[in-house]
Amino acid sequence: MNQPAAHRPGSAPMAAFDADALAELEELFGRSRLMDLLDVLDREIASRFDPPASEPSRLAQDAHILVSSSGGLSFHDLSGACAALERACLSGAEIAVPLGTAIHAARHARQAIATLRAA
Repeated sequence: MNQPAAHRPGSAPMAAFDADALAELEELFGRSRLMDLLDVLDREIASRFDPPASEPSRLAQDAHILVSSSGGLSFHDLSGACAALERACLSGAEIAVPLGTAIHAARHARQAIATLRAA
């Protein structure tokens, strides 16, 4: 099985995604299709969080969409951070910390996607 660039030293930070799961997706879909899917995720992250919505209900919707799209491509840190952000928005809790965590995870994911594309 060909492993994505994440397994190569000096490439994308491995904490951004599950490298084994991404390797399985690459084997299943092929590199070209996986890169297309990662490009879609990258654009989705940018459209949802650059900048993030200011209204909690809209932010909850944006986070909800990223939970599944990022999780499906093995970006579990981003998916989990978005799930926590969605819960905070829907419950009326303070959102500054979960939003900051989600934004950090989103940046990390986008950096990893850029590195994977360049490999």
